Amino acid sequence: MERLQLVCGGIAQNSVDDLTPDVLGWAGLVYEQQLGEEKYTFIEEVKDPKSVTLLIKGPNAHTITQITDAVRDGLRSVYNMIVDKSVVPGGGAFQVACAEHLKSHDFIKTVKGKSKFGVEAFADALLIIPKTLAANAGHDVQDA
Repeated sequence: MERLQLVCGGIAQNSVDDLTPDVLGWAGLVYEQQLGEEKYTFIEEVKDPKSVTLLIKGPNAHTITQITDAVRDGLRSVYNMIVDKSVVPGGGAFQVACAEHLKSHDFIKTVKGKSKFGVEAFADALLIIPKTLAANAGHDVQDA
């Protein structure tokens, strides 16, 4: 009942005698559907939900656990970003930025002699991480 209040915006009452329009919640669509052997009640088209339910299904308990962990981690990351008001880029963002800086004209002109080749080789080595991540995600590494 508590979550139903959060979804629909109503206020729980102990008796129907206390019902007034200002304590009623609202939902555009409520229906029951059977998924597998379980019956679920879906409440949709609500105005300002303060709670949601994510239904995670899979072929076995291991897969469901992995999906649940991934969703929980993603939601925790979004929550931390909102609370901290900051984001730490990942996915090779630092390596790309560092390689771009090392290859920039302003930085290269400060490096003397054969050291330029070492700096360029190091910058290229940094790009291995984001290229590997791109390949693992199914992207064309040549475009990365």
